[in-house]
Amino acid sequence: MHKVKLFLLPLLLTTFVLYLSFHNELWVSFWHVLNIPAVTPPFSDLDSISKTLLSKNQGYDVYLNNPFDPAHGPYMYPSIWLLIFDFLNLENIFYFKIFNFFIILIYFFILQDLLNKEKSRLLKILILIFFFSTTNFLIIERLNIEIIIFSLIYLAIVCKNDLLKVFFFLSALIGKIFPIFSIFFLINNKNFFLLTLFLSFLYLFFLKDEVYLMTSNMIEYARIFAYGTVSMSKAIYYYSREYNLFIDDDNYLYLKSTLIFLFSMYAIFIFMLNFKFYQKQIKDQISIDETMFLSGGGIYLGTYIFSANADYRLVFLLLTFPLIIKFKNIFIKYIYIFSCIISFNSFIFEGVDPYSLFYFVKAGFIYSLKFIIFTIICFYFGKILNNHIKIEFR
Repeated sequence: MHKVKLFLLPLLLTTFVLYLSFHNELWVSFWHVLNIPAVTPPFSDLDSISKTLLSKNQGYDVYLNNPFDPAHGPYMYPSIWLLIFDFLNLENIFYFKIFNFFIILIYFFILQDLLNKEKSRLLKILILIFFFSTTNFLIIERLNIEIIIFSLIYLAIVCKNDLLKVFFFLSALIGKIFPIFSIFFLINNKNFFLLTLFLSFLYLFFLKDEVYLMTSNMIEYARIFAYGTVSMSKAIYYYSREYNLFIDDDNYLYLKSTLIFLFSMYAIFIFMLNFKFYQKQIKDQISIDETMFLSGGGIYLGTYIFSANADYRLVFLLLTFPLIIKFKNIFIKYIYIFSCIISFNSFIFEGVDPYSLFYFVKAGFIYSLKFIIFTIICFYFGKILNNHIKIEFR
C-alpha cells in the first residue's frame, strides 16, 4: 500500500499538469495565479525544439536562421535533440504530450525520492519549499531541457553500478554542456573518473564548432531571476548604456572576461582554504550526500562563473541540501538555506522599471544572496575534495 501511495502522487500531479496543457486559456490562468507568466503553446521550451526541427527540415542552418521557432531565435541546444525529436516523431502532438508526461513524471518521482531520502524534517521542509517556489513552477511551465538534465544527473548519482553512472552522466553531457561541472561526483572511483573526464573532453573537442555556435546564441539574462558573472556584466552594460557611462559594445567583452577571471580567482582562493596538497590522510569512501553536493554544487559553481543563467537552473542546488542540513556550523547552514529559499523565489521580486533605483536595490540583494551560495559551495567543495584527493608533486 505504501508503494502505491508513493506512485500515486507523482502520477496525479503529472496528469493534472498534462491536462492543463491541452487547454491554453486554463494553462495561462493557472500559472498566472502562481505568479508565473505562462507562454503558449504549453511547455514552450521543448516545443521550440520541435519547431526548430521544421526549420532544419526546410534546409535552414538553425544555429544561424530559425524561422519556424516562435521567437525566431537561433537554436541554442546541441543538435542531438533534433535527432531525438526526429527519431521519436515528436512533431506529432500526441507523441510530444506522451514525452512531456514521462519527463514530468520522472521529475516528480525524483523530488519525492529526495523528500523521503531521510527522516530529517528540515530536508522535507526544504524540498516542499522548493516545490512551491517560482523556480520549480518555471521549470514545469517551460519544461526546459534542464529538467531532463537534472533527472539524468540524479540517476547517475543514486545508481550503484559504475558503468550506468558513466552512461547517465555522459547522456546529460551530450544533452547540454554544463553537466561537465558535476563530474567530481565520480571521484570515488578514480579510474572511472579519469576515463569519463577523458571521454567528456574528447566529445567537447569534436563538438567544438557546435559549442561555439551554441554559446554565441545563448541569451545573456540580466534580470533578478538570473545568476552568474555574465548576468552581472550584461546588467552593468545595460545600465551603462542607459545612463551614458563607459561600458559600450566596444569594451563589453573586456568587462565580461574580466569578471569571469576575477570570480575564477576568487573561487580558487576560497577552495584552497580547505584543500591541502601534502601530508594528509584521505578517506576511502565518499558518502552519497557528498557526491550529491559535488554534483549540484559543481554545476552551480561552473555555470555561475562562465555563463548567464535563468533561475530554473537553481534546481541543482537541491542536491546540496542532504549535506548542508548536517553542517555543524549553524550560522553557515542557515544563511545558506535562507539564501537558497529567497533565490528560489527571486521571480517574485521582478517588476517595475528595471532601470529604477528600487529595482537596482532588489537586484543587488538577490545577487548578494546568490554570491553567498557561491562562496559557501566553494568553501565546502574544497573541504570534500581534500578528504578524497591527494596530489603530490615529485
